[in-house]
Amino acid sequence: MKKFLKITAAIILLLLVFYFGLFKYRQIQAGKILIPVTTQTLLKINVDELYKTLAVSYLKHPSQYSGTDKKGIREKINDLNTGLKIPANIYLYTLKGKAVNTFYTRLEIADSLAFDTFIRKKLTLLKKDAHFFQSADSTFCVLFNKTTVSFAFTMAKEPVKNLLYEIQDQKNMVKISDSKFAQMTSLSDHLSFQNAENLSRINFTDGKIDFSGEFENKWIEPAVQPRHRKLNSESTVGIWLNGKIKPDFIKKNQTVNPSLLSKDSFFRFYKDYMDFEWTKTITQVDTIVGYEYNENFEQVEKKILQDHKIPSVNVNLSADDQAVGNYLKSLGALDQSTGKISSLMIPLYQVYFKGGKGNVLFTTVKDAKPDSKRVSSADFFYFKVDFKKLIKQTSIPLIADKLGTFSQLEIKAKSAGKDKIKLESELLFLNKDANALIQLLKMFKNGFNSSLNFNLSVDIPARK
Repeated sequence: MKKFLKITAAIILLLLVFYFGLFKYRQIQAGKILIPVTTQTLLKINVDELYKTLAVSYLKHPSQYSGTDKKGIREKINDLNTGLKIPANIYLYTLKGKAVNTFYTRLEIADSLAFDTFIRKKLTLLKKDAHFFQSADSTFCVLFNKTTVSFAFTMAKEPVKNLLYEIQDQKNMVKISDSKFAQMTSLSDHLSFQNAENLSRINFTDGKIDFSGEFENKWIEPAVQPRHRKLNSESTVGIWLNGKIKPDFIKKNQTVNPSLLSKDSFFRFYKDYMDFEWTKTITQVDTIVGYEYNENFEQVEKKILQDHKIPSVNVNLSADDQAVGNYLKSLGALDQSTGKISSLMIPLYQVYFKGGKGNVLFTTVKDAKPDSKRVSSADFFYFKVDFKKLIKQTSIPLIADKLGTFSQLEIKAKSAGKDKIKLESELLFLNKDANALIQLLKMFKNGFNSSLNFNLSVDIPARK
């Protein structure tokens, strides 16, 4: 028995070594892929890491991937037979002097007959030349020969045929490992994106999408030691920002519209801190003015009190409260006796203005008071939305339809040096067992696919 167990363990060990060795070899080969020297933006899809993550998810939660359709395994494999040789990493790139949303890539063909069948039968493309096809709206273009194929995705609908020929022939190319994108070859993230200003990463795990990125900061000067008001952990939506708006950004976005809600109003009074919090649903009593006829058939005014369900919202702002109050009065937007903002300015809710000690509060809660107490944080920006509560507290079917798959979104940002910020976020799904990428694909399959209209007829299997 011991001998059998040792042999079994040895076989498993050898298989693991072979498995990881194969993936390592594929990653090394992927680093030798050529990209145009004029590449401005590079998007990397780490195919092998996605395979591994999905395989582990399947082993842990097989019931999440057991479809109810009647197609057999052989038919599904045949459907997915594109004839392409899928590398460890797929790189898509934009090029200097071309539209920023036009992406190109080049892949090898493993089976030219299978690929030709895939092109002609699975993709509803129009034949423009012997080996050049494009979608009816010209957003998706394909150029191929017996060994390789080049693709272009162009929302700008710009001419790409000549560039595809250059990419196909690998003219003016450089190894990724020898380019300014060399660091991309060592990243193990499922998706990574790099251009001159930004480097972003996305990973899909069971029930969660993780996003992180470093960005050029053109609009906010973060506080050196960020502090924020402690928000209710049970809030439906919570946001806070501790930083100054850069002068160049203010100039670019200034308006002269004398409105309470204009950008100019915000930039004029905002100092270095604001937060927004939606805690729950409350009841406000609205006065409805109507008319009826009295005994003398004279039309008289009649006031009716009506309950109205609205969000309990607080917006806190570091600002000169006296200056803000005077500004509201100058617009005729403030009832000084009650602190209520005119319904002409904010028609849907009763909103109250309160101020004191350099703080301003706009709130739907009549007896709320400004709160200036703050706690320290490493982040200068924070955002959280609880989708379950948001759907429950709103009566808009579109929100429930589009966001009902998600549980929570959380975003944090901190300073990463001069004019750089580091952002981290996680999007949680209600279903914690199925991989997030598979759940996204099913969402697109069940109603979101219209937003990605490349005129492709390839079917993404969805479990009913």
